[in-house]
Amino acid sequence: MNHSFNKAARVFVCEANGNLAGFCAVLPFPHPIKKNAWKEHRSVVFPDYQGVGIGRHFTNYVAELLKKEGKTYISTTSNPAMIFARKNDKKWITTRIGRTSSGSGKIQNKHIKGSTSCARKTVSFEYIGEK
Repeated sequence: MNHSFNKAARVFVCEANGNLAGFCAVLPFPHPIKKNAWKEHRSVVFPDYQGVGIGRHFTNYVAELLKKEGKTYISTTSNPAMIFARKNDKKWITTRIGRTSSGSGKIQNKHIKGSTSCARKTVSFEYIGEK
């Protein structure tokens, strides 16, 4: 995790009473099976706005917007609150639970402790929307 965005990211901002409350960045995600997939790259709610469900509602909004554009929306998180919220939301299905491999090191710096998702439990979800 670092402070920069991928240049291909599509970034959405969230405001509360005219103040910046957070942002969500998504990336096109080449997937061997799912066509036209997009993946949540970064989702952040600033400290003054955390704990009231803004992140859940905001990312659901972004996911629904992309679904309406005909895109598949995928998200992987290690945030316990987000995992709990999505596991209990019928708009999301769980696609994977556990740790990932250490990867090739080409995208992430595997030499910096904790910089890859293999260092923490993650859960992957796909947004399906209303049934």
